[in-house]
Amino acid sequence: MSGMDRISELPECLLTQILSYLPTNQSVQTSVLSKRWENLYLSVPGLDLNCSVLPNYDADEVILSFLSFIDKLLEFSPESVLFKVKVQCRDTMIDGFRDRIGMMIDRGTQHLDVVSSTHCLEDDNFHYPIVDMMPMNLYTSKTLVYLKLSSSGLMDPGFVSMPCLKFMHLEEVKWRVHLEKLLSGCPVLEELTLSRDMDDDYAIGNEEFMVMRVRSQSLKRFSVLPLRQARDYHSRVECTLEIDAPGLEHMSLGEDQFDRIVVKKLPSLLVVELDIKFFVKVGVLFNTWDVSKSNEIRDFLNGISSVGHMIISGMTVHAFEHYSKAGIIPKFNNLSRLQAVFHGKLLQFLPAFLECCPNLKHLILKVLYPEEMDEGLELTDVPRCVSTTLECVEIQEKLQWEEGKMKATSYFLGNSAVLKKLILSPTAYDPRDVLESEIWEKVNKLTKRSTGCEIIIRAMKEEVVII
Repeated sequence: MSGMDRISELPECLLTQILSYLPTNQSVQTSVLSKRWENLYLSVPGLDLNCSVLPNYDADEVILSFLSFIDKLLEFSPESVLFKVKVQCRDTMIDGFRDRIGMMIDRGTQHLDVVSSTHCLEDDNFHYPIVDMMPMNLYTSKTLVYLKLSSSGLMDPGFVSMPCLKFMHLEEVKWRVHLEKLLSGCPVLEELTLSRDMDDDYAIGNEEFMVMRVRSQSLKRFSVLPLRQARDYHSRVECTLEIDAPGLEHMSLGEDQFDRIVVKKLPSLLVVELDIKFFVKVGVLFNTWDVSKSNEIRDFLNGISSVGHMIISGMTVHAFEHYSKAGIIPKFNNLSRLQAVFHGKLLQFLPAFLECCPNLKHLILKVLYPEEMDEGLELTDVPRCVSTTLECVEIQEKLQWEEGKMKATSYFLGNSAVLKKLILSPTAYDPRDVLESEIWEKVNKLTKRSTGCEIIIRAMKEEVVII
């Protein structure tokens, strides 16, 4: 009927479930709707609170409002479970924050996401970071399945047992406990994500924290995320990353945060994503005469040599090319799919790298040409995979037909004997400069070694297939 409040007639358990999908500050606003809604938000089985949106501008009032609200929430339904807790207090240092997190963990929290304060104390022109240490009952939670911490501190509890934890995301954490010890108490952990705190000076006086060991029998996915803020300086604390996870299937290294990377054999590895150059200093490649660094890269490549799908950035391609001047890139015999970014001047390295992928079937290649391209660049060597196994190539490059351009397209069409499909996905295409009929005509004239290869052009208004 018109004007009837159908939502308010729903069962309370359903209403609180609906409110759980809203940030807490929004669910609180529903308390003014009617008498029934007045305290409904206090029964929501979760918390999503950001200190920056609290309605007070004075820091002390924000702290008081935060603590009062948490206490009210915990006291209203002392037996209820807070399944999901997300708290963000990056801009506010709150005395009592750790105690409230501990109380919520005791309420059977399964999903915990905490962004801690990054405040510093100033004394004699020095900045001393204040660290929000997590409560000790975190390490023995029997209910946690998902844990995400940002800028928080982790003390050594002496004993770790998180039997249900499957997902762990640790971003710029202040370590006072070894990562290896933390992982040892997580027997079913499947996914680990790290982002190192490059300014945590605690390791300077504690050398044992200069190594981070990812050692786990259950781990399936491991990622190193790019830093939250870009930096143009090197950390004063050198750190080595060691990875020993025989069941690892997916590994992503998104930034050079570690001075050395050591991997054991990863026999289960299916996918690896690399956006690193094996050297932390910004804008600088490693010295090829550095034997220890060359050995480190050699051992790393051997450790991931069983991978089936590789995704590498232009920076990593440059590092591989640089390393090849001093060492030998191993064979990736299981690699069937490769996604890579090549800057135009490094295309000369492409055949040599593909020679290391003898069973490659699918290649996605993005080519970045500089404004001035060396007209003398020629791709002449034909590696085994190009002539015997490569079935699908997708080339992402600027669509232009001047002499010396479109090298990759011509190379694969002219040399791939068993190619079934070549996809052109231009990264820059202006229909005012190139007519669609001209695209079709130019592509159709390219020499094809594989007579059964179809060419798909994604630049045109409608995808065109040339057989």
